[in-house]
Amino acid sequence: MTYPSVRLSCYAGIVTTIRAEDVRIPRSAREAVARHEPVTVMNRERPAFVIVHPDDTSHAAAPPARRGRRLREALGILSSAALPDPGFADDMEVVLRDVGPAPDDPWARS
Repeated sequence: MTYPSVRLSCYAGIVTTIRAEDVRIPRSAREAVARHEPVTVMNRERPAFVIVHPDDTSHAAAPPARRGRRLREALGILSSAALPDPGFADDMEVVLRDVGPAPDDPWARS
């Protein structure tokens, strides 16, 4: 028997759905969700999913927090950083001359 994996829901717009028979959810998790308590599913000691009661979601829910910074913000930070020292390249040339050529295999044991 086939069933739609994505359908329009009255709770949060388009959502992916699965049948309860296709997953094993412990009784304690089902009971917590029935009490409107969110259940965090852990994978290797890190949160992977959160199961919430459908009535506890809102249409205007903010998107999940994203890691890092938006490109515009990162570019703004970089553009406000100090400019490199004009003599830096000359200093590095002197250092490289003093140290000598790089080894053929820089990762080889010395």
